[in-house]
Amino acid sequence: MTPTAELRTPAGRVEVTRYRVGDLALVDRRCGPGARPAAADAGVVGVSFVREGREVVEVGASRVVAGPGSAVLWRGDQPVRFRVPGRLHEWTLLAPSSRLPAAAGGPLDATAAGLLTALVGTALASAGALGGRLGQPVADALVDLLAGALTPVDDDPAWARVTAHVAAHLREPSLSPAAIAAGAFVSVRSLYGLCAARGTTPAGYVRRLRLEGARRELARRGTAVTVAAVAHGWGFGDPATFGRAFRAAFGRTPDEVRRGTP
Repeated sequence: MTPTAELRTPAGRVEVTRYRVGDLALVDRRCGPGARPAAADAGVVGVSFVREGREVVEVGASRVVAGPGSAVLWRGDQPVRFRVPGRLHEWTLLAPSSRLPAAAGGPLDATAAGLLTALVGTALASAGALGGRLGQPVADALVDLLAGALTPVDDDPAWARVTAHVAAHLREPSLSPAAIAAGAFVSVRSLYGLCAARGTTPAGYVRRLRLEGARRELARRGTAVTVAAVAHGWGFGDPATFGRAFRAAFGRTPDEVRRGTP
């Protein structure tokens, strides 16, 4: 946890407390009226939760007026500006953009905002106990909930068969495009088309799910397991290749996650 920072501005006092939860950051901010740009780098996706007061969030060409109970997603690689007309209390969740690569800026629906607000509030209340092994599972729950809220409903029965077959055989080294197509009762060409429509390839889809599974296992089991064993268990024959793919996906090494290093 970063101790509360108190800043004096012409508009009054600003109080900011920053917490580290796994590979995420949670920020608790209280401030007076004014305008500010997003204080984040291009590798970050943020969600602002207004607790008290009102805030105007300008994401690119869109303008969102957020009040208590609202949640607005923004990306650090896009122009973002916040305008605060009065006293404001807000929470902000900051996640590596690699964990939410397709997230688009804008307001979240009321159901997603309510669920995420409740979980962020619980995490903030327990932040002192979320170091080491506990932090990453909580971070995963937050990202999974946010990703689910951002994922459009996909009712294509062929894709449902693909995802079910991949989930059932994800750890098997023989999970090739041909095996997936056969298990989902589609042609290999159709499989590639289904994946392309969702911005991926069969190999890319499987690799992403395997990396997510490996990251969860490393965070859960910690130093009780080796990186090589986890890599092998999730279908990666070469630990070095696994390590490079893992770092590219999550911005951290497998060993950092295994040891609970922020």
